[in-house]
Amino acid sequence: MTTNINEIIETIGTIKKKESLVTVESDDLVLESLHPFPGYHGTTIPDQTNPKSIFFVLRSSYPDEDIIRAILKIKGKIQSKFDAAPGTISILNKVEPCIRIKDLENYTFIPELLKHFKSEGFLFLKGKKIDAYEGLIRITKYFLLDEINDGIYMDKETAEMGYFEIPTQLDWDSFEKITLDIKRNIEDNNFDAALGTIYRKTGLKDVIRIFDTNVCLGECLFLREKYYSSINKHLKNK
Repeated sequence: MTTNINEIIETIGTIKKKESLVTVESDDLVLESLHPFPGYHGTTIPDQTNPKSIFFVLRSSYPDEDIIRAILKIKGKIQSKFDAAPGTISILNKVEPCIRIKDLENYTFIPELLKHFKSEGFLFLKGKKIDAYEGLIRITKYFLLDEINDGIYMDKETAEMGYFEIPTQLDWDSFEKITLDIKRNIEDNNFDAALGTIYRKTGLKDVIRIFDTNVCLGECLFLREKYYSSINKHLKNK
């Protein structure tokens, strides 16, 4: 089957990544990512006073569809713009369901946003102080992608993000080890990588997401080759 290159793709999928997390003072359990793209160390992303990525930790699991419907309702009720998605987050070696919030204008909107989610029937864990830690996050998200080469995509909403397909599913530990090995052995290693999936007509595709302010086809082709080689070596050594 021939792929139509430069095809705009609207789909859903997942992103999995590890981030440094800290609690936000709240009656409900709210966590914030200290560094949303920990593998990238550029100077073009300034420190901001508004929240980066924050996570409302749910008391129990809810269907993704219910969360997404609630998000759409709440966007028409709150003055601040925001983006949100269902997901899970690890806390003290336990995986908890959550709602990931991005692009909130400032912290003062957090109580109002929580109130709206509660009015839609969602219950959250009670707030508590948790020392800063590294947690694994998995988000179900919407993608708007431009396929610029076979199996290579650019994000139409976030220009700093590119994606390329990989030939096999990786668990997080394998992905993290492979990424560290690649970064140690290439000169230009200033990028952040995350593990993902996207749904295509031909099936579920495993992908790696690259964050870099200068992400381009050349970088994705180069890194795809490095990941392919490392994945093959990793599978042989299993």
